[in-house]
Amino acid sequence: MTSADAFAPYSASALPEVVVAYLDAHDDKRHADASATFAPAATVLDDGNTYEGIDAIRTWIRRSSHEYTYTSTRIGQHLPDDGHAVVLVRLDGDFPGGTVTLRYRFEHDGTLITHLTISAS
Repeated sequence: MTSADAFAPYSASALPEVVVAYLDAHDDKRHADASATFAPAATVLDDGNTYEGIDAIRTWIRRSSHEYTYTSTRIGQHLPDDGHAVVLVRLDGDFPGGTVTLRYRFEHDGTLITHLTISAS
């Protein structure tokens, strides 16, 4: 998928509960709740860095939610199969460029997130 046109409009009810739980907790700066959505051996790739394991992910969540002031708007989604979900999120804030659309690629086991890759869309 190379364009936002290939994505369906965002609908929380169509996404796996664990994905919505993470997005809601992260947006609300509920760090413990966001961390609790990850499996103990999960991996996150963001901004060219890899965070492996729950302790590194906890630290990443706290840092990333305070680094800049921004609002996030979920604008689209794609569900390639039962273990994957991709969500497009537009961020508007005080970071360089001011606006960016990010692609959150989730791998999950139905209960916990096992892998998350965040990249510019």
